[in-house]
Amino acid sequence: MKPLITFLIVLFAVSICFPVLPAFALPVGAPVRTLDEGGFSLAGSIGYAKLDISDLEINSKSFFFKGAFAGSDGIMPYLKLGFADLEEGSFEGSLDFAFGGGVLLDLVTQESGSGFRASLDAQVMWMESSDGGTNLDLMESQLSLVASARTGGTNAYAGFATSFLDLDGGGYNLKENGQGHMYFGVDYYMDYNFYFNAEAHLFGQDMLTIGVGYQF
Repeated sequence: MKPLITFLIVLFAVSICFPVLPAFALPVGAPVRTLDEGGFSLAGSIGYAKLDISDLEINSKSFFFKGAFAGSDGIMPYLKLGFADLEEGSFEGSLDFAFGGGVLLDLVTQESGSGFRASLDAQVMWMESSDGGTNLDLMESQLSLVASARTGGTNAYAGFATSFLDLDGGGYNLKENGQGHMYFGVDYYMDYNFYFNAEAHLFGQDMLTIGVGYQF
């Protein structure tokens, strides 16, 4: 019961700090740990975010499915498919197809005690959004260093990420290289297979994602 209370407190605090900020950022968790050999995880999430690209403020919401696979020991590749939009000023883009993928690589693992783990996450995402005859394309790649600790069925994590953004269309051709931000989150397992996820990004990207997943 205590881990569930902890998860709900974190979720409530995040919702207060980010009261549904309708853009785009790349969550790291769900799940935040590499899977055991032969494992597979399928998760769904909804995200709200706000980010700046060369002083241009972009807002977005997204809906994604994430499929993660057990690679060799300590390596977990994954794919993301879903829908997202872009909003900027009078541009109110449609909810269009988006896709991406990445890999999570363990650097340091500790199976006993706190189950501390340090990992490297690298991912890329592409999306397009249109308003009338105007299209905006956003390509984002992100490199993250993440530290996680396990307490019962709760995997709490935090880290630092660097993003590289490329926005084209609508008269824009903007790039933002090396934009850094902090993030924190939690994967809470109701049992060995079913889990919830909440994650927030701060200081450079304002983003909140909430999701559920199942580990096969």
